[in-house]
Amino acid sequence: MIPEPRRPVFWFLWPPANTAVDAQFRQVRMIRIPARGPWRLLLLVVLTLLLVMFGGVAIMGSAGAGLIPVLLTGAALASALLILLRGWATGTYVNDGGFAIRRMFTTRIGPWSSVANTESRAGRVALKLTDGSTVATHIARNSLDTWLRPSAYDAAAIAIENWAAK
Repeated sequence: MIPEPRRPVFWFLWPPANTAVDAQFRQVRMIRIPARGPWRLLLLVVLTLLLVMFGGVAIMGSAGAGLIPVLLTGAALASALLILLRGWATGTYVNDGGFAIRRMFTTRIGPWSSVANTESRAGRVALKLTDGSTVATHIARNSLDTWLRPSAYDAAAIAIENWAAK
């Protein structure tokens, strides 16, 4: 009798290996294309650390100054936090149902049935919709996700073309 291999300590975190995937599988979670690149991650992490450091100093500095300075400091920090969180969420997201293009202040969502084809204009991938309009994605040669990484741009462009062809 062959003994079973040892299970890891946190066995429930690993899915079972060699399981069949059925034809009914649907990708419902939105996937970001392309993944955040090193330049975007560096910028976002640095801005997050700066907000945490200066936010703590600003709150402690305004704590003894009275109610109005505390409220103004809190409003400024809350606004900066919302903009930073939106910066973490910007990007082109896809799943089997459709696409979501999240910009800093707007979001464009649509099903794949509304996409006629994809086109690349001036180093940026755009979705050509069936109504004749185009929607620019975040997949660009000079974006923070693909800058100095041409293979990342190529992989992201191919991935969005494959998703749009579904």
